[in-house]
Amino acid sequence: MSVRGSLVRKEVRSGKLHWVIDFRFRDREEREQRYRRDATLQTAAGARAEAERLYMLAMTTGSVQARGETTTFSTFVDGTFSRLFLPRYRPATRVRYKALLKQGIRDTFGSKRLDSIDTATLRAFVATLQERKVQPRGPANFVRTVLRAAVETGALAAMPAFPPVPRQGRKLPDAPSDEELAAMLTHAGGWLRAAIALAAFAGLRMGEVRALEVRDVDLAGGRILVRRALSEDEVMPPKSGHERVVPLAPELAAAIGGALRDKLPTARLVLNVHGRTPGRTHVLGALKALQRRKALPERSFHALRHYFCSTLVRRGASLEAVRLLAGHGDLHTTQRYVHAGGGDLEAAIAKFSGN
Repeated sequence: MSVRGSLVRKEVRSGKLHWVIDFRFRDREEREQRYRRDATLQTAAGARAEAERLYMLAMTTGSVQARGETTTFSTFVDGTFSRLFLPRYRPATRVRYKALLKQGIRDTFGSKRLDSIDTATLRAFVATLQERKVQPRGPANFVRTVLRAAVETGALAAMPAFPPVPRQGRKLPDAPSDEELAAMLTHAGGWLRAAIALAAFAGLRMGEVRALEVRDVDLAGGRILVRRALSEDEVMPPKSGHERVVPLAPELAAAIGGALRDKLPTARLVLNVHGRTPGRTHVLGALKALQRRKALPERSFHALRHYFCSTLVRRGASLEAVRLLAGHGDLHTTQRYVHAGGGDLEAAIAKFSGN
């Protein structure tokens, strides 16, 4: 089966520009077919992305129209979705999606035809999750993602109306106190001490900590270059998609000096006794074991990054500076730390009281 011809072109109708997907291909019987329709998203990038996915579908199946009346949810997920859509996500997201499938989604929807999944079915699914005390937003969003992909590839004629999903309560960032952090750094040794310091004093995410190389630490210039991250064990750009620079705090320089010593520039900074990068679960397990051993509150590794952000806000750093240092995609994420610090709330009450 072959596909040829241009994928996207522009048409002007009644003075208005339209992006049109248009290509020819050969079907399973080697007959020449033509696919032509307006792109769902009328932008150059959106039209090209949709055309490329349809092109790949035609190339691998000989058709751009999966038959909705015979295609089940599991068939679509295991076939078209896994081939054309799943690779677009970061490895950690792919792992999470696969886990969600095993946690009730495949049992609920697997044998159902795509065109039989309606609003009532989705509402019952959300209600079941709530009865099980499971936050429904993640599983429901994944089902929505799969159905949108089915519409985009022609496996489903139209999206069903999704019922409202209860919002998860927004939690304040959980961060250790100065005393807790000092105790962790005092009693942690080797690579774990360096990992804790990089998260708490530079705000690096765990994947960024694990991917950091010796050459990324510029002691003379007093800065760290955050260029990459590990998602599962695959090297990726940082979560924001952008590299960033974090000035090197004196506390951090002192804590990672030993980890920098006697290593090649391309070596990872955080390595275990076997010279390997510790896995995500290994890092978290070592941190939890330390906290239990020293009778400290058990906190996640990400709580150390919360410490970095909340400490900066508490000591007067601007929100935009904190956003750039932490690599947040937007200011709304950074804004949480203002409320966590409580300084703005205390100032408001002081005005209320006339103090």
